[in-house]
Amino acid sequence: MAADRTSPGRVAGRVGTIHGAIRSAAMIPAADPCGHRPNRTCYVRIINYRRRMAQSDSVALLCSLLQPSNDARPTLLLGAGASFSSGVPLAAESVKRLAKTAYADRVLGGKTLPEQIKVSEWLTWLQEQPWFMRGDDRLAENFPLVVEHLLRPAAYRRRVLLELVSPSQKIGDGYRALAEMTLRGLTGIVLTTNFDICLPKALNDKKPHIKHVAEVNRAPNDLAEFSLYARALIVWLHGKAEQYSDRNLVSETQTLDPKLVQTLVPLLDSTPLIVAGYRGAEPSIMTSLLGPSADIAFRHGVYWSLRKGETPHANVEALRTRLGPNFQYLEIDSFDALFSELNRELAGVQRFAPADVAAPKQFDDQIVAGATWADVDADLALKTLRVYCGTLGRGVIDAKDLKPLMRELGLLATDGASERPSVGCILLFGRDTGRFFPHAVISATIDGKKRRVFGGNLVSQHASVLEWFEQEKVNPSLKVKGRRRHQQRNAFPERALVELLVNMIVHRDYEIEKISTIDATPSDAVRFANPGAALPDATRRLALDQDGAFEPVAQFSDLRNRSLCDIFFGMNAMERAGTGLTDAVELAVEQGGSAAFAYPPGQDSFVARLFQPGSSAGSATVARDTRPVGSYVINLLPFASTPRSLTHVLLTVQNWSQFALAVDLDNVGTFVFEARSGDLWTFASTEEADQMFGRVAAAPARAIALADVEADRVLQSKFSWLIRRHFERYLQVFEGKGLVIEKDKRGRPARRAYFTALRGDNRTLIYDTPNRRNVRRDVVKRRGDGQATHFECEGFGYEVVRQANVWGVRIKPFYMFAKRDGASPLPGYLRTRKSVRRIKFDRNANVESDLTFWARFLSDGRETINIGQTHVDDLLLEGGFVTEDVQEEGLLNGFAAQDKRSA
Repeated sequence: MAADRTSPGRVAGRVGTIHGAIRSAAMIPAADPCGHRPNRTCYVRIINYRRRMAQSDSVALLCSLLQPSNDARPTLLLGAGASFSSGVPLAAESVKRLAKTAYADRVLGGKTLPEQIKVSEWLTWLQEQPWFMRGDDRLAENFPLVVEHLLRPAAYRRRVLLELVSPSQKIGDGYRALAEMTLRGLTGIVLTTNFDICLPKALNDKKPHIKHVAEVNRAPNDLAEFSLYARALIVWLHGKAEQYSDRNLVSETQTLDPKLVQTLVPLLDSTPLIVAGYRGAEPSIMTSLLGPSADIAFRHGVYWSLRKGETPHANVEALRTRLGPNFQYLEIDSFDALFSELNRELAGVQRFAPADVAAPKQFDDQIVAGATWADVDADLALKTLRVYCGTLGRGVIDAKDLKPLMRELGLLATDGASERPSVGCILLFGRDTGRFFPHAVISATIDGKKRRVFGGNLVSQHASVLEWFEQEKVNPSLKVKGRRRHQQRNAFPERALVELLVNMIVHRDYEIEKISTIDATPSDAVRFANPGAALPDATRRLALDQDGAFEPVAQFSDLRNRSLCDIFFGMNAMERAGTGLTDAVELAVEQGGSAAFAYPPGQDSFVARLFQPGSSAGSATVARDTRPVGSYVINLLPFASTPRSLTHVLLTVQNWSQFALAVDLDNVGTFVFEARSGDLWTFASTEEADQMFGRVAAAPARAIALADVEADRVLQSKFSWLIRRHFERYLQVFEGKGLVIEKDKRGRPARRAYFTALRGDNRTLIYDTPNRRNVRRDVVKRRGDGQATHFECEGFGYEVVRQANVWGVRIKPFYMFAKRDGASPLPGYLRTRKSVRRIKFDRNANVESDLTFWARFLSDGRETINIGQTHVDDLLLEGGFVTEDVQEEGLLNGFAAQDKRSA
């Protein structure tokens, strides 16, 4: 033994393995330093050495295979081990359960439950069968024999097998992680020897974000949905028990359908194959599919997972020997542990793919004739899809990722040689949605009057109607009697209104040229009416009475517009499929009200009514218990999108004149140049920066990741400075409306902007608030007479801050007092005196009105504010200030002074 530990072969094996791992991860080592080739015994030792590597090493290798930079997306092959943690038994345990069930049914006539039968009874009977292979180590090999001899006829076989593979607990973490990776495009095609529902259940839980899960080989010749580019595809190698197509008999486990093998060969020949949870015992897989008969070289490699201490099956060792350097063992702790760790390591990494051609096409997936990319509000799309990706854990996207992601989601599609937006894209993000869908509007009234029509794209409609709901006449405040005191609360639960609004937006039938309506009736109800008859699944699942009324069914939703639902789920406007209507009912009932839903016969529409709490003693303003929430506006315009990195260029020049002579200032966009140090900062890419500033650069431009910026106070100041420059250049577009940036004594921006007089007189602007349209606001007012004439000008101070882990522009409204010309500021001491007198008249309502005005003015009424300018497409501010909802429920009964939480 001592000689073996120090033999040349042992040393050569270790050296060869290490060099092989560094060289190409090949399984056959090179010669040792003395020139000896390892013999076969040494080769086995190398494999064993490799097998002892930690799971973290296996994860690192697989992470490299799953990176989007690799052209070939790996294919997965899963076996029974993948489903074990979900309560689905492995082969040996399955033999025991099937034998026990067959004994209870066939021998005892079903009079005794299988779990009551003793081991000595069923095992003795099983061992007496002439076909049974004895030995605990061979128990798993009896699985096809048990199926063939004990599970007859076909209907009995189907029932027993489905009971066997039904998960006895929640789906395992590995399948959940695999579904999340599939959503991000890192995995997609899974070959499985199983016929349990764990994998389809995990993938279906990701709908509508994964619109369609394609399946192959559910029945003979079921190959129609196979595609090398499928977003999510399950290949049932052994069929499905539901369709009586499972291949578990002895004869069926010897070979696979030649047509199926022929279909899979191009896939296996062009992608890496990762195997997990599979022993490799069936000849149908190891010979027909992976063996010499399929003639697959596996140029991209086979990566076979083994649990720690597990001995590979002889079939697997034969495959390793045949493939040589194209085969590699990976040690793992378990299927769940492997894929959970992979998902964590690859968090935020995503691969964009074309839309799934196999997914069934709905109206919102169709191309809009005559529409082009110019008809899409790209800023709004980027803002919304960044939220979408964040919600789904897909990672951060920037402007260059926008079109690839929209292609994947089916929002952009190819029409011949052109790429055009889909119906869903125009409805969600159209610049002028009414041009293509004039009927896609919501008409709202209060007691049949004060009609407002909400047009534009669906994202803006959603925001506008939510603001309309906040009116006292739509959702009045009621005096609600509690147990010991009364409270002022809204008539309708705000969340219930939101749920019914979103239901209206995403589930209406946009092919019907009718508008949606919302009618608020004071002291009674809010009625939502939407074009769209009940879909077939809804008709089957919902118990419609003669008037079309029904009670909502939890966890059921028939998605008419999957693209719209996908985005609204992702932007946090919806909770999950099937809970909206049930939530509305529960919220209304909790508050003492109710809700009713119907598909009125012959009207091709859906109607929902939300009723306020019942009155107390006939009063229209007193009702029963509910829970209040206060909304607080913070004077911060947060960023909807920021570039992923800050670009730094070190220049050879250290004064502005030299720099200006060497650089084309008209085409470099916004930047910060520190003349003393020669540092230049920009959001342009490193390639663009090298091209623009290369003539005076001391070294190539370098990108600094945003995470590194946020960890360094000096870099944060550069980042803030550059953003402020962008914001100030954006403010220049309002000079035509009289807004100017105040300058300090050196002529530099003083971080304040204010309005100037209009030709020596007042300046009036017209804008819309959430509750009123065409509001007139005097932003500059003439004050005093004669020599005392001056102007009171509205303005705001601004600074770029990072607040609560969010970057944004903080706005502080103020009054600038200007001279008789309406532009030049008064001396400082006079401005201070007049400001003190003026501000004493401001109250909370004035401050809220000021913030509303500035948000509407700076955003020009849009959802986003693009301050990116040249070379920067993803520097977007939200079009409104941060709003926080704070529960204001009493903490102590009977003490009004202590009856609110601090906000």
